[in-house]
Amino acid sequence: MSTGTIITGPRRRFRQLNEKPLRDDLILYFAIVAAASVLFMVLPLLTGEAPEIDGMHRIGFIVVGTLIVLVQGLITGAVALLAVSLVEHFFLLFVDVRREFEKTMKSAVYALSPLILFSWAVLLQVPFAGLLLLAWFCLSTYFGVWIFHEKSKDRAVFVALATGAALAFYLHRWIVDPWLAL
Repeated sequence: MSTGTIITGPRRRFRQLNEKPLRDDLILYFAIVAAASVLFMVLPLLTGEAPEIDGMHRIGFIVVGTLIVLVQGLITGAVALLAVSLVEHFFLLFVDVRREFEKTMKSAVYALSPLILFSWAVLLQVPFAGLLLLAWFCLSTYFGVWIFHEKSKDRAVFVALATGAALAFYLHRWIVDPWLAL
C-alpha cells in the first residue's frame, strides 16, 4: 500500500460521505449507539459479573435492563454528538468557518462512531485502547474538517487537535488511567 493510497483512500471515502444527507449519517450514528448500549448491557453477562438472579426474574431483569440502558445510551449519544459538534464548531470559528453547522455535525458523527463502538475495549482494559481511540477520533475529525468544510490541511489539523484535546480533557480517565496502572 503506497503513501498516496493511505491519504487518498480516506479522502475519497469522506467525499462520498459528504454527498449523503445528514439524516442518513444520524441513522447510522444512532444505530451504532444502540448497538453499543446493548453490548454494554450484555458485557457483564458475558464476563460473568452479572448478579445471580434465577428464573423468570433473570429474563425480566435482562429485558428491562436492556431497555433502560438503550434509552440512556441514546440520550447520552445525542448529548455527546451535540457537545462534540459544538466544541468542533467553536474551534472552526477560529479558522473562519463559513459552512453551516450541519457539516460540523456530519464530521462529529464519523469521528464519534468508532469511539462509541469500540469503547468496550477501554472498559475491558485493553492496553492503550483509550489512546488509540483518541488518535482515531483526531484523524477522523481531521478528514471531516478537511473534506466537509473544505479547509486547508493546517487548519484541519488545528481543529482536529484542539477538539481532540478538549475530548481528552473530558475523558482523561479513559486515556490517562491505563498509563498510570502500568
